Amino acid sequence: MLRAIDIPEDDLTDGTDVRRGLVEVAGPRKVDAQRAHEVADCFVSARGEPGNAMVQAAYGQLEEQSDRILLFLTRPRHLGGIRVVFTRCRLPYASDREMIAAVRRSRLLEVTTAATERDQRHPLMGCEVGGAFDRFRAVHDLVGHVFPRLGFDRDGEFTAWLAQEQMHSHLARRALATELHAKHSVLWTSGQVSEHKATLLDLDLLARARQGRP
Repeated sequence: MLRAIDIPEDDLTDGTDVRRGLVEVAGPRKVDAQRAHEVADCFVSARGEPGNAMVQAAYGQLEEQSDRILLFLTRPRHLGGIRVVFTRCRLPYASDREMIAAVRRSRLLEVTTAATERDQRHPLMGCEVGGAFDRFRAVHDLVGHVFPRLGFDRDGEFTAWLAQEQMHSHLARRALATELHAKHSVLWTSGQVSEHKATLLDLDLLARARQGRP
C-alpha cells in the first residue's frame, strides 16, 4: 500500500508532482513474473528510436521533470536538505539497506556516475559526470528507495517504479517505464544488465504490468 507523505506545498506546475511521489510503503507490491517476461521480451526486441519525435519528447520531459524534482529534494529547507555527490566509486554502498540507512542518517547520497560505463552510453540522456542520467539516478535512489525504504530486489524495484511515476506527466511516464521497469525486467528474467535503448513500450502492456500480482 502506498500512502503520500505530507510535505510543504511547492510551485511546480509543469506536470511534475513531487508530493504524490514521496510515499510511505506498508510493504512492496509484488511483480507479476509472466508480465515481467513480456515486458523484458518487448524491450529486448524493440528498436531504439532516439530520432523519433515522441521518444525525444518523452525523454525530454523525463529529464526536465527529474531535474525539478532533484532541485526540490536537495533544497536546504526540505527534509533537512539532501546533498548529492557523483562519484567514480563503483560501489559506494554495500547493500540497499546500507544506502537507505546512510542517506537517512547523513543526508548525503553518493551516486556512481554513468561516466564510468564508457561502453554503455545512453542515446538521449547525457552520461557525463553529473549529467542527465546521473541526476535521474539520484532521483530514483531518493524517491524509489531512501524515502519509502524499498530494497533493490525485484518487488522493491517494481514498487519504486509505481511510486516514482506518480511524480511525472503521462508522456514522461512512458520513458520512465523503459528506464526502470523494462530494464529491471530484463535483469530479473535473464540475469543480464540490459543495454540503454531509447524506446517507448506499448501502453496496454504497461497497464497490465502495473497490476502486479496479489
